[in-house]
Amino acid sequence: MTTAAPAPVRGIHVDPTAIVHPTALLEGDVEVGPGTTIGPGCSVLGTNGPVRIGAGCTLIAHAFLNGPLVMGDRNVVYPNACLGFAPQDLNFDHNAAGAGLVIGNGNTFREGVTVHRAKTATPTRIGDSNYWMTNSHLGHDAQVGNNCVIASGALIGGHVQLADRVTMGGNATIHQFVRVGRGAMFTGSIGTSLDLPPWFTLTARNVAGSMNVVGLRRSGASLEAIHTVRWVYRQLYRSGGTPQQGLVRLRTRAGDPVVDEYIAFIEQSKRGICHGQPRAVRTAADSAE
Repeated sequence: MTTAAPAPVRGIHVDPTAIVHPTALLEGDVEVGPGTTIGPGCSVLGTNGPVRIGAGCTLIAHAFLNGPLVMGDRNVVYPNACLGFAPQDLNFDHNAAGAGLVIGNGNTFREGVTVHRAKTATPTRIGDSNYWMTNSHLGHDAQVGNNCVIASGALIGGHVQLADRVTMGGNATIHQFVRVGRGAMFTGSIGTSLDLPPWFTLTARNVAGSMNVVGLRRSGASLEAIHTVRWVYRQLYRSGGTPQQGLVRLRTRAGDPVVDEYIAFIEQSKRGICHGQPRAVRTAADSAE
């Protein structure tokens, strides 16, 4: 009778050019790439799943990484940032590895940032060149593109999808399963439980009150493209009727790449898109009339 050989334990592999401070803790299945620096008091825990850190990364001090986690090159992690820990779900087994967290290249995670690994078969994923300011949070199973700026205290719920170049102001919030289009912007202390279309600005709860014209210009958009986005905004929010009626008007210009992006975004929305103006708040006096 034969028995299967146990799975090999990969152990800790640190590139000779990497620098690991004597007080840092590396445990379990961990790989550290060339030129990476792991500072004092950092914990890289590959006991729950493997941790792979690419080249030229910097964990400044007292940063915490938990597997399964794959981190690309040139990422910077500041003190007390916690990446890859279990979702904040009372029904989730915190010892379950799951699909983990995948991080691209050139991201910055400032002090106190938290990013949770996935519950589903698809990892929580962050693209390239995103800037996470202090105490911002990304929930499990979220998908983030490239070149986003997430200001201090911003909260992004589980399963959220952020496209490229999204900017979130301080303490802004996004409800679970919401989609945010390319180049969208959040003013501070504002939240949404509805999808925010590309290049629009959230100015009140669930309200796309304006366009991110500055973001469009910085992205290199042509003047024609900016005018087209303005036309789309007017059709959805300034021409009367509902956003779905505005979608009918957008289809009259199907084939324009800018318009097609909006058509696809709205058609794929499951939560509905943001309103164009605040909804009136009914009071007891209104109900009595």
